Formats: sequence, structure tokens, C-alpha cells
Amino acid sequence: MSVLLTNPMNESSFADYNHIKKHLGVNKVKAYLTLIRPEVCIMGLIITFIGGVTGGFRYASFDLLLAMIAVFLMTAGSMAFNDYFDWKIDKVAHPKRAIPSARLLPREGLQFALLSFFIALMLSLAINMWCFGIIAFGIGFLVLYEKFFKNQALVGNIVVAFLSGVAFIFGGVSVGRPYDAVILSVIAFLVMLDREILMDVRDIEGDVLKRATLPMKIGKKHSIYLGCIIMVATIALTPFPAFWGILSWWYLIIILPVDLLFLYAVLLVFRDIQNISRTTDIMRIGMAFGLIGFIVGVVM
Repeated sequence: MSVLLTNPMNESSFADYNHIKKHLGVNKVKAYLTLIRPEVCIMGLIITFIGGVTGGFRYASFDLLLAMIAVFLMTAGSMAFNDYFDWKIDKVAHPKRAIPSARLLPREGLQFALLSFFIALMLSLAINMWCFGIIAFGIGFLVLYEKFFKNQALVGNIVVAFLSGVAFIFGGVSVGRPYDAVILSVIAFLVMLDREILMDVRDIEGDVLKRATLPMKIGKKHSIYLGCIIMVATIALTPFPAFWGILSWWYLIIILPVDLLFLYAVLLVFRDIQNISRTTDIMRIGMAFGLIGFIVGVVM
């Protein structure tokens, strides 16, 4: 025993073991961050905040903070839940993600998702029963999506878009003012629906292994045409929050250039289907600037 404690080689071995253990721990944390797509979770958090303060910053409260954390966890859990079901598809479509790259086991992804859902439910229960109902309904919808709706083409896209857009209303419900956030929720729903359809066009080679998506049923071109129609409808709706006095006119200064960016994105893929990845990336940027427009509309 004394030899083990005094032998430099053994001390070095212990040091190496601790270094490897620490390195593996850091890699595991990085893998979980990859799993949850933090930029998506943060976007959900911001959307919830905007939904809560649409009527003014006087409605910011501890309940709204709880709602923001709940949506962050709900979003993180949904990303992990989706990756758990899709990891075989992602070996082709997204091989660098945490589970298909073997940095996390599938069961670790599922365990993380369930824990995130549970905490989100408890936080929402602490706000009010309406918030608890929305989170519970959202989790149920996610389970149905993965089990049934994912292979129902457009239905699956609608479910994902609905769950994304409802965060605005969730923020409003947490402060007792859901109505002002409805038009913002509709706009977000349409943008997400459009992007989901176009991403299915982009990912068709990987999805064909397991899913039946809209592009597989009606073709890539017709899916892109539908995406263009949805985007035109979205752009037509964007001025209404200012017209109805929900957001200030300063909102239009940001949102009108965003509308042009969205229009440019769909025109790119309309002209050449090979631009599909570029289009979905531009739409993601446009969504981020759209959120800035919403915030400006509340603040100013």
C-alpha cells in the first residue's frame, strides 16, 4: 500500500487518469450542448419573453422568468427527444450530431429529454394551471409527432411549427395577457412551417431511410412552391402588429428588411433547388432579426 502511495509512476498514472476523466467530462458537456442546439433553446426563451412583455415591460415578472426557463428546457428536451428517435437517419443526414457521432448513447439522449420535460412541467405548474396545461399538451404533441405525425408529411411540419409558435402565447399566458401575442404566434408559426418544409426538401436523402415527408409525397418542386406561397402569406401579415398597435411603428423599420431577406431566400431556391441549404440558413438568420424587430417594437 505504501509503495502505491509513494511510487512516482503511480502518482503519474493517477494524474493521467484524472486528466482523461476531466477531458471526457468536458467532451460529454460539449456533446449535450450539441444535442440541445442552444441557439434554438435561446430563441425559444426570447420568444417567451417577447410574448410576456408585448403589452409593456410592466408585465415582466418572476412568473415570466419561470416561463422562459420552462420553454428553454422544453425546447432542449424536444431536441434530445427528436435526436433519440432520429439517430439512425442522422447518421446520413447529420452525422456530426451527438448521438450519431457516438459522443452520447441514445438512452442518454432520452434520459436528458425526460428530465428536461419533467422540470419544465414542474416550473409551469408553479406559474399557473394554464401554463402547466400548455407544457403538458406540448409534450403529448411531441410524443404523438415522433410516433405518428412524423410520417404524415405536412401534418408533422404543422405540429413542429405550432409548438414553436405557441411560445409567444405561453409567455403571454404566464403574465395573464395571451391575446396580444396571438398575431406574433401566427407569424412565427408560418415562418417555422415554411422552414420545416424546406428543410425536408434539404434532408430528403437522409429522411428516405425512415420518414415519409412532404417532398417525398408531392415532390421537391411542389414543396418549394408551397414554401414560397407560405412565405408570401407571412410577409403580408408582418405589418399587422404595428397596424393594430400591438407593437410600435419602429418594429417596421426592422421587419421590412427581414421581409426582403425572406423573399430573397425563397427566390434563391425557387430559381435553383441546389440553393436549398443556403435558403434555410438565410431563413434562420431572418428569424433572429425578426425577433429583434419584435423586441424593438415592444421597447420603443
